[in-house]
Amino acid sequence: MAPQNFPEEIIMEILSRLPVKSLIKFRSVSKSWLSLISRTQFAKAHLEISIKKNKGEPDSLAFGCTSETGVKLRSCNLDSFMNDLKYINAAEIYGDTVLNSLWMIGSINGLICLSVRPSEIFLWNPSIRKSKKLPPSGFTYGQFSFISTYGFGYDKVNDDYKVVETYGFTNDSCMYIADVKIYSLRSNSWKQIEGWPGAYVAGSNTVFVDGSFHWPGRSKRPWFITSLNLTTEMYHEVPLPRYNVDALSELMVGVLRGCLCLFCNYTTHLDVWMMQEYGVGESWTKLACIMDIENYKYETPMPIYVSEIGTVVMNYGSTLKLYDSSDNTSNVQENSLADPEPYHEAITYIESLVLPNSELEGNQQPGQWGTKIIA
Repeated sequence: MAPQNFPEEIIMEILSRLPVKSLIKFRSVSKSWLSLISRTQFAKAHLEISIKKNKGEPDSLAFGCTSETGVKLRSCNLDSFMNDLKYINAAEIYGDTVLNSLWMIGSINGLICLSVRPSEIFLWNPSIRKSKKLPPSGFTYGQFSFISTYGFGYDKVNDDYKVVETYGFTNDSCMYIADVKIYSLRSNSWKQIEGWPGAYVAGSNTVFVDGSFHWPGRSKRPWFITSLNLTTEMYHEVPLPRYNVDALSELMVGVLRGCLCLFCNYTTHLDVWMMQEYGVGESWTKLACIMDIENYKYETPMPIYVSEIGTVVMNYGSTLKLYDSSDNTSNVQENSLADPEPYHEAITYIESLVLPNSELEGNQQPGQWGTKIIA
């Protein structure tokens, strides 16, 4: 029975269960398949099935590398990395930049938000190798000290991908001010909202969990975590676990298994805390104590993934290691890429067909899903 003789709903049911790599090839089967696979509705159905299949966990790993032409981005299957360290080259993005300016901000539904320079932000889907450069936020970097941090999230209520920029600086009166702007993919524009009240932006990482952005902060009291709800644009404070404050060098936030996590850096070791029930202070659980960090004085090791059996993927800034949280040992075999170029950033994501441009909906021509990312 020819494919065109099957009811479309049956074809969609079958195709939506296939990997992205196969779907990209199947676009050339017929015009009707090209139209079906290119629809936003199909991308959403495929993503929903993939998330359910992976139990909400990522299935891929992306790397940022340097090259003679600028920044190279590569990816590999996460399961391959955890087991046999096989690597797959990804696409190359942008030129005329340096490695230490690359910043992988976050990943949602297969889209990765990254920055190659201050105020130069991209949304990138490595699975279909499509990208979009965001317009400038309008923040200007003056002569006073400042901290600029970004976060990437998804507004389920409005079906909109958003980027938040927090720009903290001191004014002429040496007063600390934190301005906040939010970018909407649907409107392709930034808007300024009420600033983060009464806190110093401490650290450069922002994570998205349970519909809200989260930052570490400091004021007259010790560290704390403030959240910003993406839909209501209201600020809240998140309860912290009972951790050792005295010897703490740095507090960072992260996401593991879909849960909000705290990474407490004590210089000699890194404690990993997980909030198993969002918003409930009593649900904080100490997940691991990473001991292998003393030799990395200039790069704070960051856990980026933890498996069901407790194996933690640690990003050390220039290498990745597998860490067994059950006995506090790390895999001394560091990853090796196909090329000898060191990488500076790494992030997990789930493969999807989600487009990084809200205007590119409906039917797509074959050439519109490129094999190379361009600015």
